Amino acid sequence: MAVHTDPVLSPQVLPPFERACRAVLAADVVGYTRLMEAAELETHQRYRTLRVEVTDPTIVSHRGEIVKNTGDGFLAVFESPLDAVECATELQQEILSRESQHSPERRIAFRIGIHWEPVIFDLDDVYGSAVNIAARLQTTAPADGIVVSSAVLDNLDGAGDLKFDSLGDLRLKNLTRAVPAFSLRLPGVDRGAAVGFARSPSRRAKLPSIAVLPLVSLSDDPGDNYFAEGFVDDIIATLSNIKHLLVVARGSTMMIDRRAVDYGTVAGERLGVRYLLSGSIRRAGDRIRLSVELGDLSTASVIWAEKYETDIEHIFGVQDEIALMIVGRISTHVRQAEVKRALRKRPHNLNSYDYFLRALDLLYKLDFASFSMARTLLERAREEDDGYAAPYAFSARWHMLNIAEGRSTDPNAEIAEIIRLSNCAIERDPSDALALSLQGHARSAFHFDFDTALDCFDRALAASPNNPWAWMFSSATYGFIGKPASGIERAERAIRLSPLDQQAFTSFSRLGQNHYLNGTYEEAIRWSRKALSLNPRYGNAIRIAAASLVAVGRHEDAALLATHHRSVLPQFTVSHYAPRCPFKAEQASLYVQRLEAAGLPV
Repeated sequence: MAVHTDPVLSPQVLPPFERACRAVLAADVVGYTRLMEAAELETHQRYRTLRVEVTDPTIVSHRGEIVKNTGDGFLAVFESPLDAVECATELQQEILSRESQHSPERRIAFRIGIHWEPVIFDLDDVYGSAVNIAARLQTTAPADGIVVSSAVLDNLDGAGDLKFDSLGDLRLKNLTRAVPAFSLRLPGVDRGAAVGFARSPSRRAKLPSIAVLPLVSLSDDPGDNYFAEGFVDDIIATLSNIKHLLVVARGSTMMIDRRAVDYGTVAGERLGVRYLLSGSIRRAGDRIRLSVELGDLSTASVIWAEKYETDIEHIFGVQDEIALMIVGRISTHVRQAEVKRALRKRPHNLNSYDYFLRALDLLYKLDFASFSMARTLLERAREEDDGYAAPYAFSARWHMLNIAEGRSTDPNAEIAEIIRLSNCAIERDPSDALALSLQGHARSAFHFDFDTALDCFDRALAASPNNPWAWMFSSATYGFIGKPASGIERAERAIRLSPLDQQAFTSFSRLGQNHYLNGTYEEAIRWSRKALSLNPRYGNAIRIAAASLVAVGRHEDAALLATHHRSVLPQFTVSHYAPRCPFKAEQASLYVQRLEAAGLPV
């Protein structure tokens, strides 16, 4: 082994250093800062126990050596790549087994990266690109996962049954050369979650873009052209209120031939957008006929089309109503198309917006695995673009659902996290209607600070008058303060704005909740069941339906729903929920009694 000495300082002053090939294992605790903030002493004690009972003994038993403890992780070296991989596998499986008793937000989980390359041993520490690459690979691993470089696989003799998935050539932070990497398949770890951070020169989120062409007037009277043009203005104005959607101004679309739209060339050559709304309109006496279609210019295909026919008695009301109906469908179809596109991309090409969309696709499935992965993806979206408000807002939404569904082990800590995350979103975008709405709902549902909540909703709707989230969340608060009729109107507005959204079940549930508070129990049952038809795991809808069934004397049906509730949310108890019920005192007491009468666990 070559020994190097400094030509100026004598060996007695500065000892020689060594250089040799080693497998470097870098490990880091996922969300360590969040864990310490929520429960500092408990987290440290559990981490310390894992180190003494699991980490250190496992590394020693595989002939490895810990060279550095970083507080929230460690660095270890091995003479054999196989020892390093087998040690990492045993560590992840043992830690996952021990921590499985804790809720997802409290569980200690590691990400591990491994690289094989010569390292420098000097002054009881290790240096070199091998250390940097292992540390960067660690950041691309999922919770409980392991990512290794191709150099590890090339020197991995006797890997046995170990199987790996290629992640391609990863562009890692502060490294000029790409690193071919592989994710080790482990039980209980999502194979699609190992993601390389391929950072583009701009860290801003890539937003979908849309242009609305002037509608073709099919009326015989040329004077009707004003109606077609004004109608488009309404649609553009409403679309412009949707966050995360870039809308081309009408002046840019006037040059396009409305009667011969070529979906294959308009995007790249003329408008530079991904989506295009076009159509025609005809006035015939007192009736209006409207035909519209939404084209995806990247695939030269029509992804949605619709026809409307209605009276023209109140022309401006018709314009507004149809514009709202179109906007609801456009926003839904655009987002669904973007989600599908994100899911088709190779993981190492994902940026912050793609992480965000993948999280949305999982968030409302509400099963344990999907819900947990949604949180991880939201965290990655925040890491990828710290200035992007939406992931902070939906991270707050994650905690809100975790509390509401009875999964939280420390509701007070999570309530504080909801306020912190929504504040972070508002700081990044003061006009973010979703963030304002989430903070309003948190102030209302968890702090009973209804005045502050209503102020947040007013700000949200001032920023985005047609934002369905603002209407939906505000509907709940109006029910809490004893104005369920207003809550019903707001929930109906949210549904009208976004009737096909994959999260429409939340609006249906809020509408059912307000009908319950209004005493219109059959309507409460109908809308709650409609919510459950879209998402049978949504606890709020189950509880509203069960309480409403008790209210109308259908106890057997209520008992069936209570059984279903226990199966999807076994940790929920009425006694833990009762102090957090935000209804007025008499309504809250009666609601709790009906939940108990239905058979929900006390």
